[in-house]
Amino acid sequence: MKELLKPIISSIAIVSIGLGQCDNDEVELWGECYSINIISLNLTDNGLTGEIPPEIGELTNLTSLVLRYNELTGSIPAEIGDLTQLWSLDLRFNNLSGSIPAELWTLTNLEQLRIQKNQFTGSIPPEIGNLTELTHLYLYGNQFSGSIPSEIFDLTNVVKFHLNNNQFTGLIPETICNIDWIFFNPYRFDISGNQLVPPYPDCVVPFVGYQYSEDCESNYLFNGICTEQSDLDVLQIIIDNSSETINMEMDDNNNGLIEPIELGTQWWVDGRLAELNCNYDLANEYPLDDLGLSGNIPPEIGNLESMEFLWLEDNQLTGPIPSGIGNLEHLKYLILQYNQISGSIPSEIGNLSNLEILKLDNNQLTGFIPDSICNLTLQFHGWNNLFGENLAVYNNQLCPPYPDCVDAYVGLQDTTGCDQVSVASVDPIPLDYRLFEPYPNPFNAQTTIEFSLPLKDVMTIKVHDISGKEVRSLVHGIIDSGEHKVHWNASNLSSGIYFIRMESRHFVDTKKISLIK
Repeated sequence: MKELLKPIISSIAIVSIGLGQCDNDEVELWGECYSINIISLNLTDNGLTGEIPPEIGELTNLTSLVLRYNELTGSIPAEIGDLTQLWSLDLRFNNLSGSIPAELWTLTNLEQLRIQKNQFTGSIPPEIGNLTELTHLYLYGNQFSGSIPSEIFDLTNVVKFHLNNNQFTGLIPETICNIDWIFFNPYRFDISGNQLVPPYPDCVVPFVGYQYSEDCESNYLFNGICTEQSDLDVLQIIIDNSSETINMEMDDNNNGLIEPIELGTQWWVDGRLAELNCNYDLANEYPLDDLGLSGNIPPEIGNLESMEFLWLEDNQLTGPIPSGIGNLEHLKYLILQYNQISGSIPSEIGNLSNLEILKLDNNQLTGFIPDSICNLTLQFHGWNNLFGENLAVYNNQLCPPYPDCVDAYVGLQDTTGCDQVSVASVDPIPLDYRLFEPYPNPFNAQTTIEFSLPLKDVMTIKVHDISGKEVRSLVHGIIDSGEHKVHWNASNLSSGIYFIRMESRHFVDTKKISLIK
């Protein structure tokens, strides 16, 4: 989901003049002059170095302060507490350190706090519970320690909560269940990669992820988490298939260190990869140039035996869906939409008996949809909602006939390259839409349906029996202007009366036809 951002009206005035030459209604920050009346200050990836100047506190009208992707060092100045109007503070991906000043926890209008991927230390105090308007809390990838204060779970407006990859210890407070709704989406909640100990509150047991302990026997570390090398090998292959900006670094002991920016976010359970997420939502958090998978999905993906959630939408993946995908018997979500994936849908996809959501739309898939897809139930949150919202295969090049279980859900398909829909074009371009009488009619097994389009259009031609039930989809896609013929073999249907229905955005017509065997 694309995050909705508040509209911000900014009145920034920047003048590059030397120290001490700013006007009385301006303040100097990093050698530039800024109006004290500005509402929004965004210096993303601006090459800033040094500490955050205490003068930042003079910008008392600020509602949004964004300093992400710079090289800032030192601690957050106490003067940050003077920005009482602030609703968004974004300091992620710098080299800031030290503990969080107490003054920050007084910013009761704060809705978004993003300070991930720095070097902050110390504990999180109970005063974090003062930030009752908070919706986004990102503290991951720091060195925070101590216990998680119970007051943090009084923040019932939070929709994204990431404390992963720190050094938090002790028990998880039972108050975590005050906001139990967030735990139904593992992308919104992450406390993995800490040192939290059981027993865990019942509401969060499936979502604690891997918790580091000193007696870990594995030699392979992933962001400080002990993991199986076999799963790391698959991630390495994905990286190798992708752009040069994505790489897997190794520390002095040859332990793999994959940062979230390099390969999405991961959820590990007992050292096995249970979730891989690299999609648009993540791209919102990181520079788009540094995120985005390309190349083929490796056949080795089938080795990820514990995988439950695979989110790879909105990337540049190419090539086929490997048949090994059918080995992922625990898989619940398979999200591959908005890529450039080609080839056919493997029949092995029908082996995914636990699958709840399947999204393959907006790719370049061709061929037939395998009948094995009807083995899937795709139930979600207790709804027996077969396919519908849980299946998407539209905007591909999949050919009819479609399996009965999905025929109503295939959506728009470009079938111009399908042998089964033999659509022959003849000149000239007509002046209007028209569906001609099929011939021969009556017919035995084979007949021809002719139609004309004055312009390129999205259209369908379907066959219905005398009760109105759809029995065949002959054309389903974008058709060029001109006169066309569809050759239909009905040898597998019984004798009787049928109706040919042509429908586009601008035209609907029906013809009766008799099948006599």
